[in-house]
Amino acid sequence: MQIFSRLSLLILMTLLSANPVAASEPELQFIDRLPDQPGWLLLDTRPDDQCRSRSIRGARCLSADDLVGPNRRLPSLRDIVWIFGTLGLQGDETMIVAGNAGPDRDFVAGLLFLAGQQRVQILRPPLGQLLASGDWPISAGHGRAMSREKIYTAAPRDNQIMLRKQLSRLISENRPLRLLDTRSEAEYWGHTIRGLRGGHIPGAELWTNDALEILVKQQSRAQVETVVYAHDPVTSVVEFARLQAHTPIPIGVLINGWRAWSTDTSLPVDSESFPDTSQQIAGVIPSLLNEKNQVISQWRYE
Repeated sequence: MQIFSRLSLLILMTLLSANPVAASEPELQFIDRLPDQPGWLLLDTRPDDQCRSRSIRGARCLSADDLVGPNRRLPSLRDIVWIFGTLGLQGDETMIVAGNAGPDRDFVAGLLFLAGQQRVQILRPPLGQLLASGDWPISAGHGRAMSREKIYTAAPRDNQIMLRKQLSRLISENRPLRLLDTRSEAEYWGHTIRGLRGGHIPGAELWTNDALEILVKQQSRAQVETVVYAHDPVTSVVEFARLQAHTPIPIGVLINGWRAWSTDTSLPVDSESFPDTSQQIAGVIPSLLNEKNQVISQWRYE
């Protein structure tokens, strides 16, 4: 989760402007203020009760929790577009995604973009800052309806959604590919294990501050496909949104993240490591013995 410097962004936009195709306006981007002209809808990603009580006039309410299932799983695409339909969206609108600065806002924006929304803009300043300024009319936000108000008809950007079997095939075929691992360095090298196995996908680069170089290479070598992944579906979509918002060139996302890859033992892993089960067992046994002693003690005095 890196932040671009102003100088790096200035250089990047200069490089992109030299290419007519790359210089086109991104369909996903960060913005610093709400547009003055009409023709956009605001999506408030703060907790539902905050949005429903006070937001920018006309805002729709959709928090990240509405789009995440148990164990941080993503709903099916059918369920996702149904949710968007309950907000009265069709997919051809320009949506400005706002809320508290952080992963929840960026996750909703990334998922909206992958679902096919025509244009998605992420408002950098916290929405609370705009509400406090008094520059915009305020009213209660519009929550989801019980049923669809409109049918969401946008075609999903499924060419940017990568499944683990697809990625495994690309790797085995030695296809030109740039894999970006956005987890921590400790997770990348397998020192910290947050799945069935530790390590990283073969050929993956650890995400660093050198984001400018990565984007310039992608711009100049369009035949090289870039795919980003993080720990799980939610964090993978977050990191995808943040990278895609800085370049008009399509970026792919391993949608289920490292957690799903590590669970499939048929898939290769570099710097592979495993949890130390002996330590886990050693920690569990004293706890079980203590619990047993408590039960026996309680039985004796009953």
